[in-house]
Amino acid sequence: MHIELMRVIDYWLGIPLCFLLSVAGAAGRAMRLTGRTAKDAPRKVMFIKLSEMGAIVLAYPLLARVKKYRPEAEMFFITFQRNRDIFCLFPGLIKEQNILTIRDSGPAAFIIDTFRVIRRMRREKIDIIFDLEFFSRFTAILAYLSAAGKRIGFHRYNYEGLYRGNLFTHKVQYNPLFHISKSYLSLWQVVQEREKTSPELGEKVEDKDIILPEIIPAQNELEKAKNTLKGFGVGQDSRVFLLNPGEGMLPLREWPLENFISLAKKILEDKKNYIVLIGTKEAAKKAGELLKEVNSKQCINLVDKTEIAELPALFSVSAGLISNDCGLGHIAALSKIKKIIIFGPESPRVFGPLGVNNFIFYSELACSPCLSALNHRKSSCRDNKCLKAIGWETVYSSINQQQPR
Repeated sequence: MHIELMRVIDYWLGIPLCFLLSVAGAAGRAMRLTGRTAKDAPRKVMFIKLSEMGAIVLAYPLLARVKKYRPEAEMFFITFQRNRDIFCLFPGLIKEQNILTIRDSGPAAFIIDTFRVIRRMRREKIDIIFDLEFFSRFTAILAYLSAAGKRIGFHRYNYEGLYRGNLFTHKVQYNPLFHISKSYLSLWQVVQEREKTSPELGEKVEDKDIILPEIIPAQNELEKAKNTLKGFGVGQDSRVFLLNPGEGMLPLREWPLENFISLAKKILEDKKNYIVLIGTKEAAKKAGELLKEVNSKQCINLVDKTEIAELPALFSVSAGLISNDCGLGHIAALSKIKKIIIFGPESPRVFGPLGVNNFIFYSELACSPCLSALNHRKSSCRDNKCLKAIGWETVYSSINQQQPR
């Protein structure tokens, strides 16, 4: 479904449903007191993060914390069908059969899968559920209908943020100044409490706690990636730069295509360099336009031709990734590849990739960021000057720079 349709549904159906469910449960108290209560050693823990593959990567520190301190608990995850493959990068974290998916290809599929997921949740008798969406009413409703004894999620308290009713037993205040990986990890702090109805937390989330695994591809995977590139003429001494010009789903977040084109032409002035375009099928249109304008055999199109499981090997044999703020940058954080990421209407202080070797470009205009969890990530901006202000020459200057300290 189109993102705007999802917002409309979340608003017009979400608000009354959150209200009615809150009233029906005596402001949530009936389910808190008479439903299943999660024990100190919960048997089953579930996470909900429907959209944005990159955010699932950023939630890894929380999932790893649960795995470490509750190793006996069975873990479950609910996400959109298109995000399922991201879990292949975290083998052993969540069993394949415990990844519950919802199709967002159309209203009918969405409704059918939602009821299927609700039945599965209630059948599993979940003890603790973490809602990792920021202020989505739909996921708050899912969490409530799970009947989990502890339902943990972000709450607005005195913010003007989105209304979600009183469907959580543990309400953690969302901090718009925090990196989201730290916000996710802060949800862990309230697990031991019977309920949480006030915003204070007692522990600092340390930088050392925000860690990601480094994925080291097997030798056969590396050879496969090298052979694929070799088929396009990439030699052993060549430098490969992966580039994603955008998918058009959120145009406000995308650097102008003409800047990508100018940058690609400049990179290819060095005959040792190659550009490899990657991304999902939604990126095909922009990739095709870039290929036409660059008009070089050293510009290779692998859009919609690379599986997520193949990305770590491709990262390992490449010199850098150049991309808008999107999921690719977060997936690349699982490797040591140089990441050149261009931010505009969202802040890298909140959504920047983790890991090392990050080169972040952000104009810091007074109006930016204008997309946030507090406004349902919907902006009235019609001219993303924050991205247009970042010239391709500025981005090119990082190509040969060493890792920033």
